[in-house]
Amino acid sequence: MSWRNKEMVMATILFIHSAGAQGLGEGSSRFLANLRATMPAGWTLLAPPMPEPDAPSAAPWIAATAEALASVEGEFVTLGHSLGGSTLLQALARHGNPPGLLGVVLLAVPFWSAADWNVAEFALDRGDIQNLANVGRVILLQGSADEVVPADHAQHHADILPRVEIQSLQGADHEAADAAAAVLQAVHDLVSAKL
Repeated sequence: MSWRNKEMVMATILFIHSAGAQGLGEGSSRFLANLRATMPAGWTLLAPPMPEPDAPSAAPWIAATAEALASVEGEFVTLGHSLGGSTLLQALARHGNPPGLLGVVLLAVPFWSAADWNVAEFALDRGDIQNLANVGRVILLQGSADEVVPADHAQHHADILPRVEIQSLQGADHEAADAAAAVLQAVHDLVSAKL
């Protein structure tokens, strides 16, 4: 069943945005605006601000993400764009799965231990990777025209996440402003799998 069908499941999405300014036309803002405009009536989108997005630091982002995850009531899917996705994985690894989490959607997410991307504060350590064995189902979306995160980062994530499904978004760049339909389909798939 497609998320576009009238008889669809209800969904709550917790969105963790990318690094960088989040003003109009910046960062994840265009993607988020398209997601809101495309989302079916009755769905809920939560998009809390992250601390100092122009100069992100892992510890405050992980803390803010863990707090956001713990604050969602009922069942939900969490969605992370770029640094927001890698921070989501760190928060889940270090704070555990919150009640009600149905799955994770990752969009254009860097793998911070890859060659030329090794940034220790954003990388998953060995303990994190072991803890992610309990994360549940993950859908990782990678744009075919992503000019920031190389395509092989998706496979690096697949190597450490036990239940990951990689989907290519044809023509999508890193901003993924036009990827709302694919993301909503992924959310729908995670929510309807529980039914």
